Amino acid sequence: MIGLALPVGVGAHGGARLVEGDGNDKKLITIALGSGENENAFQQDITLDEGMVFDLNDPTIRARILRRLYKIFDEFRIKKRFRLKKETIKWEEDSKEQELTLEFKYVNLESDEDINFRRAFTASD
Repeated sequence: MIGLALPVGVGAHGGARLVEGDGNDKKLITIALGSGENENAFQQDITLDEGMVFDLNDPTIRARILRRLYKIFDEFRIKKRFRLKKETIKWEEDSKEQELTLEFKYVNLESDEDINFRRAFTASD
């Protein structure tokens, strides 16, 4: 699949900058793991809320992130896009840098490929 690249910009040929394949897939998952809070009660989504992105010292943060991750991947599975490989989930914590890193594999259901994903959550996100 093809989608807009983030950050949005102009491509080499004057049109919108695009991303495709695994790059687009990783962009979708990264967006889903970001903050999607807004004021519109009818457009709430399943992304992580601001508290999860900023409260890295909260002892329940991993459980909250995992719960949201499972919900996000349930939606992707229903749409026949991706399947999370729960047994591959790994955490790394760097208290000095106040960074919590989540790493896992997922299966692209269109290509049947295993893909690695890694995202760091920092207090300054």
